[in-house]
Amino acid sequence: MLLGHLQDPHWPAPEAALTEARRFLAELKDRRVVVVPHPGVEGLTAGVLALRALQAAGARVTARVPDKGEHAFSPAMRERLGLVAPEALVVLEPANRPPPRSSGRGPQGASPDTAGLPHGIPSLVVAPQGTPGGYPGSLLLSAQGQEPALNCSLLTYLLASPSVVPGPLEWLAVLGTVAAHGADAPIPFMKDALRRAGRTAVTEAVSLLNAARRSSRFAAPIALEVLLRAGSATDIARGNVPGVDALHDCRLEVQRETARCAKTPPRTTNNIVLLLFSSEAQVHPQVAVRWAQRLPDHIVIAANTGYLPGKVDFALRSRVPRVLEALLATLNFDPGASDLSLPQADFLRLAASLGFKGLRGTDVERRGAFPG
Repeated sequence: MLLGHLQDPHWPAPEAALTEARRFLAELKDRRVVVVPHPGVEGLTAGVLALRALQAAGARVTARVPDKGEHAFSPAMRERLGLVAPEALVVLEPANRPPPRSSGRGPQGASPDTAGLPHGIPSLVVAPQGTPGGYPGSLLLSAQGQEPALNCSLLTYLLASPSVVPGPLEWLAVLGTVAAHGADAPIPFMKDALRRAGRTAVTEAVSLLNAARRSSRFAAPIALEVLLRAGSATDIARGNVPGVDALHDCRLEVQRETARCAKTPPRTTNNIVLLLFSSEAQVHPQVAVRWAQRLPDHIVIAANTGYLPGKVDFALRSRVPRVLEALLATLNFDPGASDLSLPQADFLRLAASLGFKGLRGTDVERRGAFPG
C-alpha cells in the first residue's frame, strides 16, 4: 500500500472536504493558477504535488515562494501576487502555522498580520491544522483533530492522488513527513514508504532542502527547482540534478553560523536563558535547541538581531514543554508559536518583562558577523 492510503471516510480528512477540494482543482482547467508553498521542506514538497495535480487538470500553473521572513499572507506577498494577476490560488501551509489572523499577538498589544490573500481570487488553502473561519474567503482543506496527525505534504499527496499516478510521487510525501514528524512518524505504511524512498537518501535530502531556507541567501526557490527536477530522494542526495551544489553551500553556511552563534555568552534570570546574537542566517532555532539540551531545566531564548532588518527573530525551547507553554500563555503568544519575530522595541519590552533589565537599542541592532 502507498503512504497514508487508507479506506477510511474520516482520515486523513473528512471525505466531503477532500471531494470539495478535488473539485476545486478540477475546475481550474485553462486558468492561470499560482501555487504558494511555505518555504520549508513540508511546504515545498506539497507545492510540487499541487503543481503536478494542477498540470494534470490542465491549468496554466506557476509557483511563487514567499521571500525571507514572509509567508503567503504577508502584505508584501499579497502585493506580488496581485502583480501576477492569478485567476486562482493554491496555498500550502505547514502543520504548525496558526490561522493568519492570529499569528502571534506579542507583548504590549503588538498587532498581528491581517493582510490575508488578495480579495476576489478563488483560493484553496491546504493547512492540516487550519480552523474553520481562520482563512476567510478561501476554501480550506484541514485535517485538524485527526489521528495520526498529518503534515501538509501528505495531505496534499492524498488530495492529488486521484488526478495523478501517485506511486512515482510518494517520495515527495515521504520527504515532507520526515521533515515534519521524523522518520518514525506513526503514519499508515510509513515504514514501507520510507524503505522504498531510501531512508538514508531521504534524511540527506531533507537536511539539504532545510538548509536552503535557513541560509542567509534564502535559497528556497532553488530548493523548489531541485524538487521539480528530481525523480527521487536519491537524485537529491547524490546530486543528480542541477542546484544541489547550491544546497550544499547553504548547509555548510548554516552549520558554521550555528556553531558560531552557539558560543554566545548567555544572560540568565530565574530559569530563563537569553542568547543575543546577530546572523543573517536562520540559526536561532538550532542554537536554542543546543542550549536547551545543555540546560534541561531552563527555558532558552535564542534571539537573532541580524536575520530581518528592524526585527528580532527568536526561538524559545525547553526540555519541559509544560513550562514553555505556560510562559507563552503568560506572554499572550499563541501556544504553538515557539519561533517568533518582533520589532526591536517590542522585543526590548519583552526582555525587560522577563527580567533582563538594561538592554538598549544598540543591543538589538544588526552587528555583522560577530556573536553577541
